[in-house]
Amino acid sequence: MRSILYKRKAAIELSMTTVVVIVLAMTMLALGLTLVRTLFKGAIYTATSLNSQVQSELNKVFQSETTKVGIVSEQGMLEPSLGKDGVVWWALVSADEGRYSYTFTIDPRECASQGYTETRLKTWFTGLTGYIDMPVNSNKENKLLMSIPQNAPACAFELKITVYGINKEIYGSDNVFIRPKKATLFG
Repeated sequence: MRSILYKRKAAIELSMTTVVVIVLAMTMLALGLTLVRTLFKGAIYTATSLNSQVQSELNKVFQSETTKVGIVSEQGMLEPSLGKDGVVWWALVSADEGRYSYTFTIDPRECASQGYTETRLKTWFTGLTGYIDMPVNSNKENKLLMSIPQNAPACAFELKITVYGINKEIYGSDNVFIRPKKATLFG
């Protein structure tokens, strides 16, 4: 009789432990899902905010009616972080429909004294030349991808875009100075 009572007590304790483990597991699952949802909401907000800031900066660039090509920058200077991928945003405003070509050129400036030539600096960028098909009276935002090595010097160089129109004449141009900086904890 006594051994039956011990078995029942053990069975009750085992089932109580199982219930506690299940409750804790469900709680952890709920907390984990809440964390993931919060992180994704933050990422979506950041992406939306970044897009609106880029559009705002492009609108500032094109406030002048004579501006046809513009690079988004802070007072003509960009300071990307060393060892991180980045983007140079630029845009084209067109009154005529057609295919426009563009070319980015690099003037090493301060970097030349440290052995960095135009050819070497160009390896940091993807998409230095290309074509854009434009509809009538439109503007198009574009991006130039850059990946500056971790061991690159913190010297300034000039990045210039030249856009050629339908008849291969220069349609517009703009430039920006780029000075890589050491990456900080948050960027």
